[in-house]
Parts: sequence; structure tokens; C-alpha cells
Amino acid sequence: MVKQRRDSNALSDFHRQHDLSYLDPQLPRATLRQALRHYLVSALIYGTVLLFYLINPWFRELLRVEFYGYKAVYLYVYGYGAYLAFAPLIFFLGRSRSLWASKNLIIAGYLRRLIRWCGQRAAQCKPDAWRPSYTEKHAMMFLLIKIVYGPLMVNSALLAYNSLPQLIQQIQANPSLLNVCDKGYLIIFSGVFLLDSILFSVGYHTESGLLRNKLRYAETNPLHILVCIICYSPFNLPTGWLLGPSNHDPYILFRGNLMHPATWILRGGAVLFLLLLIAASVALFTKASNLTNRGIVDWGPYRYIRHPGYLGKNMFWLMTLIPAFFPNTADPRFFWPDYLAFCSMTVLGFIGWGTIYFLRSVTEERFLMRDPDYVAYCQKVKYRFIPGVY
Repeated sequence: MVKQRRDSNALSDFHRQHDLSYLDPQLPRATLRQALRHYLVSALIYGTVLLFYLINPWFRELLRVEFYGYKAVYLYVYGYGAYLAFAPLIFFLGRSRSLWASKNLIIAGYLRRLIRWCGQRAAQCKPDAWRPSYTEKHAMMFLLIKIVYGPLMVNSALLAYNSLPQLIQQIQANPSLLNVCDKGYLIIFSGVFLLDSILFSVGYHTESGLLRNKLRYAETNPLHILVCIICYSPFNLPTGWLLGPSNHDPYILFRGNLMHPATWILRGGAVLFLLLLIAASVALFTKASNLTNRGIVDWGPYRYIRHPGYLGKNMFWLMTLIPAFFPNTADPRFFWPDYLAFCSMTVLGFIGWGTIYFLRSVTEERFLMRDPDYVAYCQKVKYRFIPGVY
């Protein structure tokens, strides 16, 4: 009983001091004035982000991928228009208590203070007045995460979606069993990454009590952030140059032979690990996002290991690499020195990317260990990757 009381007190202290989703239960509904302030500031912030996407060359290229003939950037344009039109109905009629803790208003308050500090009145301010508070720092980091990762997930989802019609047409043009199995495997691959990207797109673009993905806190440690972002474009350019690409060719052929039994054994293993990957993403559901704590997930594959998504992704990559170690020496272009160099780089690349994802698992756990809920989860689920082993 005493331990339960201590755990309850620790959880209460955590929510009051560190959980941005925590609201004092005595708070009344938001006033119309507070709802209007939130709406106007949010419209200004989201409009600025949209303008940034439109003028920044990298984001503009990223969002050039098409969806039914329209560039992906128009999804943001139309989404912003829908926000301007319909958000007032939600904010003014609902007047949710969460509007008292509006992250956009927190950000606006910090920027206002920063401008004052930089202006003529700086001499009258405290020397460290520019430093953001805990809530300000986490609110700004959360917005930055959404800005960077949201378009990446939209791009990934649309690329996977756009690859499906061609594969389906190839099956229709040649309905032989071998071709159906061949293209069906690639459809599974594209379908898994389509659903995975959709789930993470929802996670990055939304935050709602109704969706149960309110932010508790965001990662602000620069080293931890670096370990995460070096897996994603454009930050993975130097990493990819050093280690090779992280997303290996899914088209597995053992000795270049589609009909070889090992080809289909490896593809079967790849599909199993893809299913583990997507099961982990489905379990996260609306909480799916990097560098944030939206609440602890302990069902699905997370009942057995703490990082099923990382395990599934790395083991899928391994399935795609195994054929590289069984060369076709009969090919007149085969040259042993080149082949051995290729194998060495392949092994080093897999070890390098695997190490990065291991470091991600470690840094994520350190990040989440601030939350008593995650501490309790780790006590219940003791293994990171392999049940009963590690």
C-alpha cells in the first residue's frame, strides 16, 4: 500500500511538473477570448509554416510528389484553408479546457518576450530573459518536429501509394502464378510502408485529447536528436555517404534467380519482419512520432519487446542483403576483388545502421525514463529486441 501511494505521488508530481498535457482539473472551459487568441495565433503560425514550405527549395521538391495529379504541397494549402474555415466552429463552440495550455500561444508568448529582449528595452530586462522556460522549449521543439517530419511522411506515403497501380497493372497483364507472387510481394512491401507512413503522418500532424495523442513532453537533448535525425533525409546524406543507403532494394533475388527456392524463403522472412514493423506502427496508432512522448503503448508487439519496429526494420534489411553473399561466379563480369570490397562495405553498412538504431533505442529509453509510466512499462517488459534474450 505504501509503495502504491509513493508511485501515485511520483506520477502526480510528474504530471504537474513535466507533462504538457496535464490540466488542472479545476480549470473552467476556455473563454471566447482565449479561443479567439488561440485561433488567430495558430492561423499565423501555420500560415508562416505553409509559406516556408512554398519557398524553401528542399521542402518544395519534397512536396512535388503527386496525388491524383495534384502536388502534395496542395494538401497543405487545402488543409490550411479548411483550418481557417472550420477551426472557429470547433474552438468557439467547444471551448476546450486545453486551450488554456495552447502550445501556439506559449510559443507566441516566448517570441514576444524575445523580441522585447532584443529591442530597445533589452537593458531593462534580466540578462537571461531570452532563455525559454520548460514549457516554451518543449512547445517549440514539438512544432519543429512537426514541421520537419510531417512532409517527410507525406512524401513517403505518396511514393508508396503511387507505386501500387503499376504493380497491379503488371499482375493484370500477366496473371501467371510466378508473376502474381513476384508482384504481390512488392505490393506487400509498398503497402506496409504506405500504411506506416500514413500512421506517422497522422501522428505528426495531429494532437488531440480525442485521438489520445496529446504531447507529454518532447526531446530537447541535442545528442539524442542527432541520433534520430541522421536516419532521415536530408540529414542522412552524410550518413548514407559513409555507410551506404539504409533502405536496401526490396527486390530479393538469390543468385539472380526469381525461381530459386532461397529467393522465396528470404522473401517470406522479409514479409514476416515487415508485418512485425507494421504491427508496431499500428500499436502506436495516433501516438506514432519520433522525439515525443504522447503516452506509453504496451499492447500488440510492445507486450513482448520494447522496440519491435526497429527489430522488424533491421531484420527486413538483413533479408535483402543475404543474397549479396552468394555471388554468381559464372557471370563473365564477376571480379573477386570488386566483389570482396562490395561485401565488406555491405557488412560495415549493416553494422553501422544497426548501431545507429541501437543507439536510437537507448536514447529513446533515456528520454522516456522521465515518465513513471514508462519506468513501470520497462519493469513489465524487460527485453528490448528478443524475448528472453535481450
